[in-house]
Amino acid sequence: MKRGGVFLASVATIVALMAAGCADKKDVEEIKSKQNEILAKLAELKGDVAKLAAARPAAPPPVDVAAVQNIPIGNSHIRGPKDAPVTIVEFGDFQ
Repeated sequence: MKRGGVFLASVATIVALMAAGCADKKDVEEIKSKQNEILAKLAELKGDVAKLAAARPAAPPPVDVAAVQNIPIGNSHIRGPKDAPVTIVEFGDFQ
């Protein structure tokens, strides 16, 4: 909710309480105090979000998935000829 919305909600609450005759000056001041406390916390959170957004690392460069990758097979377990035109590499972890 925007700051103006919080303010209007508080004003509406104060007016409703006063109209009902169940609010005195102390209650109104307490509501205003809590409202200011909430607004201060919201401002602090907004600053924290801005800091986190500014500290976000840059995105890595895009990977060209159509590019041919040369992966040395070395002494890896293979099936088929070592000079095949296409090599499929599968990585696995059995833990």
